[in-house]
Amino acid sequence: MTQPWLDKDYLHTQIRGVLDFYQQNGVRPEGGFYQQLDAQGQHAENDIHHLVSSTRIVVNFARGKILFGDAEYTQQVRHGLAFIRDQHRWPDGRGYHWLLADSKPEDSDQYCYGYAFLMLAYANALQAGVEAAGPWLTETFDLMETYFWQPKDGLYADQLSADLKTLDSYRGQNANMHACEALIAAYEATNQRHYLERALVLADKVVISNTHSTDGLLWEHYDQHWQPDWDYNRQDPQNLYKPWGYQPGHFTEWAKLLLMLNAHAPKPWLVERAHKWLQLAWEKAWDANYGGLFYGFDPDYKICDNHKYFWVQAETLAAQAWLINTTQHTDLQTRFDQLAAYIEEHFIVPNQTIWHRLLSHDNQPLDNWIALPGAKCDYHNLGACYDILCSLDIHQA
Repeated sequence: MTQPWLDKDYLHTQIRGVLDFYQQNGVRPEGGFYQQLDAQGQHAENDIHHLVSSTRIVVNFARGKILFGDAEYTQQVRHGLAFIRDQHRWPDGRGYHWLLADSKPEDSDQYCYGYAFLMLAYANALQAGVEAAGPWLTETFDLMETYFWQPKDGLYADQLSADLKTLDSYRGQNANMHACEALIAAYEATNQRHYLERALVLADKVVISNTHSTDGLLWEHYDQHWQPDWDYNRQDPQNLYKPWGYQPGHFTEWAKLLLMLNAHAPKPWLVERAHKWLQLAWEKAWDANYGGLFYGFDPDYKICDNHKYFWVQAETLAAQAWLINTTQHTDLQTRFDQLAAYIEEHFIVPNQTIWHRLLSHDNQPLDNWIALPGAKCDYHNLGACYDILCSLDIHQA
């Protein structure tokens, strides 16, 4: 029997189900999308628009168009892009608002993380046939080059003040990881080699160079000289974008990206490090009692956050599929099947294909919100299905 999560028809059904939910419940007539939805599709009585969700929902619909060709998905891509260009983007084109509330800017600092998802949205929109997104992709890469790129480090900085004058001293791997993801997509959309070359530089710096001082492990936080900051957010291990501790989900997300890079530019170290980090995540973060992967562990490998986040499970599933298809090692299948069964039982909302966002250590949903601004719009789980499909297409061709 074929594992459903490696079956194209099953994965298509999962993706269509997510897109149907957001098309039916998430489209905001005034522009953009409702970003806080419960499992019944009801939206919260607020008007908050986070750049990360605004871009990720565009990515979701663009991927639907790429896969299925539906004109209605193109319509939603254009609808979402119009809001990004008209509301998030500054009138002078020099920046983007990170957070809008009641159509007014709440945070106008510039974040590399946000620009990475702008690039991803424009790249996927271009692949979906929205030609206007091509120049916007170039424009965004150029702004990242101006605001964040640090040639001496070979990495991007994290945050620039709203007046475009002060670069924050914090450096982080997370923004660079998503920049790598976006650069791969930009290369796939344009076939312009400089995007792939930059993605490879980021991977080498984050995955190899920066781990010499951390025993080959992926620390999240650094100072401006890219020295590990072991205390950053120590008291805030559940921070949305910058949690303290080692993040198993980022080990596996990087594993997936390394294997994607290997598909374009094969190098033994890409597969070796992907395999190593996936194995580490399974060994250190898998919950032997209740299933699923924990959110974080400390430098002594003790669990520091025992919640189960949807994106950690989704990215690990996609990475494991990529590793199976890349190496053809059938012994990797058991872990994949184990996680797929766990997701089916605990994360997917009954009779739907949307996922819960956050579970307790014993797999109880901690709220009824399916979508939250900046935190979830089913991008990771839809993306996992999409990425598995891409892996199947590449390795079964």
